[in-house]
Amino acid sequence: MQIRNNTEKNNKYMVGFDLGDRDAQISYCSIQQPEAETVPAVAGTKRYNIPTVLCKRKGSNQWLYGREALQAGGTGEGTLVENLFSGALDGKKTVVEGVEYDALTLLTLFVKKCFGLFSVIAPPEKIEILMFTANRSDGRVIEVIKQVVDALGFVGTKVLFQNYEESYYYYLLHQSPEFRLSGSVILDFEETLKVYLLEWNRRTTPVVSFVNVKEYPECRQPLWSEEEFEKRGQMESLDQYVMENVIEVFQNRTIGSVFLVGSCFQEDWADRSLQYICRGRRVFKGNNLYSKGAAFGAYERFCATKEGKEYIFLGREKLKANIGLQVVREEKETYAAILDAGVNWYDIIYEKEFYLESGNSFQLMVTPLTNVFPEREAAGKYPVRHEKIELTGLPERPGGTTRLHLAITMRDADTLHIVTEDLGFGEIYPATGQTWEQDIRLA
Repeated sequence: MQIRNNTEKNNKYMVGFDLGDRDAQISYCSIQQPEAETVPAVAGTKRYNIPTVLCKRKGSNQWLYGREALQAGGTGEGTLVENLFSGALDGKKTVVEGVEYDALTLLTLFVKKCFGLFSVIAPPEKIEILMFTANRSDGRVIEVIKQVVDALGFVGTKVLFQNYEESYYYYLLHQSPEFRLSGSVILDFEETLKVYLLEWNRRTTPVVSFVNVKEYPECRQPLWSEEEFEKRGQMESLDQYVMENVIEVFQNRTIGSVFLVGSCFQEDWADRSLQYICRGRRVFKGNNLYSKGAAFGAYERFCATKEGKEYIFLGREKLKANIGLQVVREEKETYAAILDAGVNWYDIIYEKEFYLESGNSFQLMVTPLTNVFPEREAAGKYPVRHEKIELTGLPERPGGTTRLHLAITMRDADTLHIVTEDLGFGEIYPATGQTWEQDIRLA
């Protein structure tokens, strides 16, 4: 018994938080429990979704959240505040009982209350890595999430972000191997239909995975008619439309698994499309794939599994090339890696100092891992580009007496931003303070 207590005391948790404008969700895994579990929004049930809403009780300072907030708002006991996530992204303000509230403040309060559910599992200080996931992954989303986390004051917790595509990848990575033998599809039908197609390129080492996303904004669940005959016609029309779109995605591809996600699939309208989807494929219906995938992604950051080393994900937000320098070490030229493909572009902050051997320029070596001819991929031969960084106006100095500071960030997933600074060579050749900036397109 004492050993078990000590083990639990040293346990670390990796948490995935799916943050959406409609619902939120928390999943987790740990050193002792690598398989992800989802925290129920209602104890003792499999109701995992936490409605992303707050409600302020009338005449008091009490704020309710989730289902309790919906109930209180519905009965008129308080003022319901919705669209917390999109409101924070847009920098909106909300007036409740004559008081103006910043949407970011309200979103932070909501997230804090959600973690009250997780406190039943473990205290916040036990969270080693917290991975947020959302269906958007632009700079504004990341900025808002960082502000929320800063306001919550997590101590000792590493906070990361990945989009739904990457959460999908990590979810499949942690399923049985047969899920990775063929393509896989998520049909996400919340308000409109969105399709995620995940495929594996086994010609590469490690195996490269990528997700193509297709949206069908015109494919919406209608407001069902109260008249039964007309409702049946609406259902058949939606069923036919979805089936046509699915056939377009599935044709000429080997799809082994399909995941049906979103509230629209809770209705019994998809007779013909489901018949087609289920033909020779494994089909699953659920609503906690993204939060589990976020928890698995956090687990891989903490302790990479065998599968995590054999596969790499190159999604839209990933650096898709290896970046390096040709340097001289012990009088021999050698390749020095700077950035490895597979890193989120918005996480890249690289800084290094080095000495310039001669001239007033140096070259970065760019090795793309996508859009390569299959036969070259199979042989492990990737095309290498040499990108010249010109240091116009750099003072002439003897070889090896110019020290440079190199800083690399990315403006987006396809653009490197290079800043080089002249640091001179001590008192002999003082630094000029001159800097050079250059962008390099990777695609």
